[in-house]
Amino acid sequence: MTIRAITFHIVSCDVCGDEDTGDCVIPLFDTPQAAADGARRCGWLVTVDQRVICPDTDHRHRTALDALMPPEPRTATDGQLPLDLGPTT
Repeated sequence: MTIRAITFHIVSCDVCGDEDTGDCVIPLFDTPQAAADGARRCGWLVTVDQRVICPDTDHRHRTALDALMPPEPRTATDGQLPLDLGPTT
């Protein structure tokens, strides 16, 4: 019998640590990129910086997703003074 080391990659949620993808089985992958691609196919979010968020919809997951969003745009209101952008030519 031969004993050898095998390295593989799996995906786990950065919010809850879950590795269970429900009906979609994520097998063992050779590279981190292959694992990320497999997670995306199963509906998981993988950010540019390789954070992984499973599709659970509880408060913790919604908070993590909200943190990824840009700030709300500021809108002008009635009576607001215009910005002085300097002379226009």
